[in-house]
Amino acid sequence: NVLRDLRFAVHYMYTNESTIRDNHSRGNHVGYALMYSSGLYIHNNVSDQDRDRGLFLNYANDSVISGNRIIGAEKCFFMYNANMNQVSDNYFSGCDIGIHFTAGSQGNEVHGNAFIENRTQVKYVGTRYIEWSLDGRGNYWSDNPAFDLDDNGIADQPYRPNDMVDQLVWRHPLAKLLLNSPAMQVLRWAQSEFPSLHPGGVTDSAPLMSFDHAGDKRDG
Repeated sequence: NVLRDLRFAVHYMYTNESTIRDNHSRGNHVGYALMYSSGLYIHNNVSDQDRDRGLFLNYANDSVISGNRIIGAEKCFFMYNANMNQVSDNYFSGCDIGIHFTAGSQGNEVHGNAFIENRTQVKYVGTRYIEWSLDGRGNYWSDNPAFDLDDNGIADQPYRPNDMVDQLVWRHPLAKLLLNSPAMQVLRWAQSEFPSLHPGGVTDSAPLMSFDHAGDKRDG
């Protein structure tokens, strides 16, 4: 299906154990908005230049989200109180925010995805420590200046998409005025020297070195 110039390309609620696959959403307000459902299989879909959100899960749980390609929305993927989902081998590119998750979204497995040139790769305002890798395979991050000295395709250091300054700005937007101040630079330096100061958030312990190893594993 090709759906364009709509408010929602696909939008439904209370529909458990259903499949959404092989759709192409372009130029809509929201690509795929799936709510109050569980056991969904969301696979091989495209969201291209949808305005607000490419994919939106609201109280959608125990679902598989794989092989989707989301490009150019304000938020590629927004998860609101969406729990115990498997998010793998997707491609998130050119969005203001790659993934924004909030309202407690817990127990999600996020691995094998490609985050390409999103202005903010991940937005999570919380203090829990969350791991985004599985069985030694994380995600690819286009802004990760990593090394792979043993040439195994996995970066030698973990990747953290957000730091203490990000958390501060999200909680207190006026702090943006101080982003280039010496105080902010000292804060970032202190966090890099003393990792225990990290306020929680997402860590990818096995970031992938190349896009070839991640994302967009779609059916031919």
